Amino acid sequence: MKNNYLAIILFSFLFMSCKKDHPLTSSNHTASFKPQTLGVTNTSTPIKLKVLQLNVWQEGTKVTGGFNGIVDAIVQSGADVITLSEVRNYSNTNFSARIVTALQAKGVTFYSFKDDNVGIVSKYPIASFKASIYGNAFDKIIIKLNVNTQVAVYSAHLDYLNYACYLPRGYDGNSFQKISQPITDVNAVLASNLQSSRDEQITAFINDAKLERDSGRIVILGGDFNEPSHLDWVDAQKNLFDHHGTIIPWQGSVALYAKGFKDSYRVKNPNPVLAPGFTWAAFNTSATLSSLVWAPDADERDRIDYLYYADNSNRVSVDESVVFGPSGSIVRGQGYEDATYTNPFIIPTGTWPSDHKGLITTFSITTVVPSLTLNKTTYSTGETITVNFANGSTDSQAWVGIYQNGKVPGTSNYASAWKYTNGLATGSTTLTLPANSPAGSYFMAYFKDNAYVEIAPRVAFTYGN
Repeated sequence: MKNNYLAIILFSFLFMSCKKDHPLTSSNHTASFKPQTLGVTNTSTPIKLKVLQLNVWQEGTKVTGGFNGIVDAIVQSGADVITLSEVRNYSNTNFSARIVTALQAKGVTFYSFKDDNVGIVSKYPIASFKASIYGNAFDKIIIKLNVNTQVAVYSAHLDYLNYACYLPRGYDGNSFQKISQPITDVNAVLASNLQSSRDEQITAFINDAKLERDSGRIVILGGDFNEPSHLDWVDAQKNLFDHHGTIIPWQGSVALYAKGFKDSYRVKNPNPVLAPGFTWAAFNTSATLSSLVWAPDADERDRIDYLYYADNSNRVSVDESVVFGPSGSIVRGQGYEDATYTNPFIIPTGTWPSDHKGLITTFSITTVVPSLTLNKTTYSTGETITVNFANGSTDSQAWVGIYQNGKVPGTSNYASAWKYTNGLATGSTTLTLPANSPAGSYFMAYFKDNAYVEIAPRVAFTYGN
C-alpha cells in the first residue's frame, strides 16, 4: 500500500567552428538579439502524450505473476511514459532494467534508469534524469517531444504515515488501529496530516519544478501521494465514503493548485460524486483479501494517485483521464463494486499486480513549427540582412546561416555568414555577407544545437545588384 546513482545523461554535438568559411570576427559572432512578437503564422501541431501512474505494490511481489502483470498493464495501457511507485530493487536487482527488458520481449522499446522507491519508464529517449530527489520521494526525466517542446516528468511516492484521512473514518493514521470514535475536527485532521513529511516533499517538488517551468519545459507529476485531494473532500462528498460530514482542504493538493498545477483527472472528470476516481484500495481478486484491508470497519475508498501538470505557456490540455484496474474497491473489509462510476474505466486484461488502481491520462500538447522570415526578398551588395526566427530551439548554440543556392550545409560547405541565436526561441538578428560574396540566389537556414540539423523551412532571397 503505502510502504515506502544519481546519473545524468547528456548528449551534445560539438562542431566547433565548422560552420564558418573564415575566422569569426566580433562583428560576425556577437549580436544584439531582440525577442519580439513576430507576424508569423505557424501551424499548430498537437502531440498526444499518454501517461500511466502505477503503484506496483512492492514490484508486484504481493501477487502471483505480479511482475508479468506490471508488464502486461503497461502494454495494455499504451502509455508513452509510466510513473512507478514502490520500486524496491529486491535482491540487488535493477527493477527498471528488468521492466525494460521484459517490455522489449513484448516488442516495445522503453528507456529507464535505476532508482529506489520511485521509477519512470519512457518510450521517448531520456535526455537527462535525476534520481533520489528529497530522500527518494521523487525522481524526474527530461524528454524532448520535438525540437522546441521538452517535458519534465516526475514520479512521486510520498510518506505513508500520518494517513490522516483515516481519522474521520475512525482509524489511527499511523497504527491503523480503530480509535474510540471518528475525528471530525477539520483542524485536528489537518494538523495530523502535517505531522507527515508530505508537505515538505511537495514543497521540494514545487521548488524543483519551478526551475523546469521557468526554463520553458512542461511539467507532469505522477505518483501515489498517500493523501486525498481538496477537490474530493467537498460538500458533495461530506456524507459519503465515511467522511462523516467533513470538508477538508488537504494541504498537498491545495499547495499544488496555488502554484498553477492542475489535477488531470479532475480537469476531465469534475464531479467528485459521479466520478470519484478511487484508486485506493483496489479489490484485487488475485491477492488475499487480508492484504488489502487496513480499516476493516470503514469505507476505505479514496483517490490518492494522481497525474498533475503545469505549463507556463498554456500548451497542455487533457483529452482523457481514466482509472485503470479492478472495478471493485475495499469497503468494510470486503470487496465492493463501485456502482457510482459513470466515467470511462479500463479493466485489466491480465493479472492485476497492485493494491492500488492506476490512472491513465492522455495529454494534448500544442506546439508550433519553428520558422524564419526575412525583412526583404532582395538585398543590394553589402546590405544588412535582418532575420526573424520564431518558436525555435532554446539551445544556446542553435544558429542561423546563409548559403548560396546549391550548397548543402555541412563540413564541406560552410555558411557564408552565421550567428548563434543565444538560447532565444523567438527573436531577431542581423547578418552581413562578406564583401567578396557573388551576386545571386541564396537561402537562410535555421539549425539546432551547433550541428547541421535544420529545424525550419529555408527562406530564399536574392543578393547583389
